[in-house]
Amino acid sequence: MYNSVICSPFVEHPFVDVAQFDAGVYDLTIFEEGQASNFLVKGQFNKEQYCKCLLHKLFTLNKSKIKPFIHYQCSKLNDPIFWLNKLEKLIDLNRELFKTKDQIIKIEKALMIIEVMRDAIEQKQTTTTQFNFNELKNKIKEYSNYDDKLSFLMEARTEYLQNKPKINDVNEMSFDEKITLEIELIKSQQKLSKKRNTIYSQAVNSPKSPTENAKSPTEICRTSIGLFQFNCQTNVFVDLFFQLTKEITIEGKPLLNMASNDLAQFITNNFIDKNGNALSLNTVKTILNVSRPEKRPSSEKRINLKVRDLPK
Repeated sequence: MYNSVICSPFVEHPFVDVAQFDAGVYDLTIFEEGQASNFLVKGQFNKEQYCKCLLHKLFTLNKSKIKPFIHYQCSKLNDPIFWLNKLEKLIDLNRELFKTKDQIIKIEKALMIIEVMRDAIEQKQTTTTQFNFNELKNKIKEYSNYDDKLSFLMEARTEYLQNKPKINDVNEMSFDEKITLEIELIKSQQKLSKKRNTIYSQAVNSPKSPTENAKSPTEICRTSIGLFQFNCQTNVFVDLFFQLTKEITIEGKPLLNMASNDLAQFITNNFIDKNGNALSLNTVKTILNVSRPEKRPSSEKRINLKVRDLPK
């Protein structure tokens, strides 16, 4: 009955070469002598043989196993919808081969399963595109306002619940649950931001705080006791540290043993200039650079500690 099979243009065709491997009940294999076990004829995949074996499998399986067979085949495919379409076409092209009542029942069941599976896969693909949490997180970044972020997330969650897909991956957290966690995160971040701003406000308004003229919490709240303000030119002040680490020594060792980068970070973290502005880390690094003497104060303006080598 398979001599006149009309082929369908399958692109993917999973099978098991019985000459090399044992086949499972749902694997597609050759069924008669003379067929190439690897489905290759003169180095080319033989689609006609594949279509014959596929129809033979449908005819010989019990009706209860047709659905798991199609499911199993789809699990091996990159594009299961395309394969299902070609299986449907294969059945339609060869309807004249289905003569017995049992064959007709099996084929009709196969067509019904194809339709149901195709709809389920399409719906899942649509849902994956429509309710993509990674894309949603990228869109959140477009909103700088706390209320706008919250509103956007709540609208997305409501839309999902109103159009909840019929199929969900039980091994993955649902879209609405992910949104709920994201909302809680944003709320916690907002509380933390308010708390930080309150601390900053209290520090600025404190009569003992040297941070009155500072620019922002991120520039100011670097130490638990606030920043200290010096009242001279920045290069004059930083030069004092240069003298302590490069010029004043005790037994040949610097009085203050500290790497230039660490020292620059320490100065910018703990001091503001005479105008109350934060210090530039790059500027401080340049002043501390041994090879940049022009950035340090002239001899007239320099506060010279006048100590070259301290006694032990």
